[in-house]
Parts: sequence; C-alpha cells; structure tokens
Amino acid sequence: MAEHTDNFPKPDPEKRSYSVAEAAEILGVSKRSIYNLCAAEAFKTVRIGKKLRISRKSFDEWLDGSRET
Repeated sequence: MAEHTDNFPKPDPEKRSYSVAEAAEILGVSKRSIYNLCAAEAFKTVRIGKKLRISRKSFDEWLDGSRET
C-alpha cells in the first residue's frame, strides 16, 4: 500500500467549489493569502457554517484573467 504523505486533499476536477486549502495548494500560496483574496472579492465565495467555499468557475476565471473586476 502506498503511503500518503500530503496534508491537503487533492482537488477533484468534478467539484464545483474549492476549500481554502485546495485553492492554496493549486496556487502554491498560504491559506492566509487565499483568505485575503476572498476578502478582496477576487472570486465568488459562500460560507457554510464555519467553512468558506470558493466557486470553482469564478476561481478559474480569475486565474485565467478573464473575470471582470
């Protein structure tokens, strides 16, 4: 059995949203940086209880530079 050493879950291409940890892993930045981007409304987010979820579509558009600010 292969040993799993990553602390973060791998992003699922079928998901419609990312967690803060997933977005941070994709960009190679800290979770604090992602929270700052969320506060700056760089992409659409929704809070579910204490969890913050990031819209995959708006994240991808922001990353591709095609989202209007």
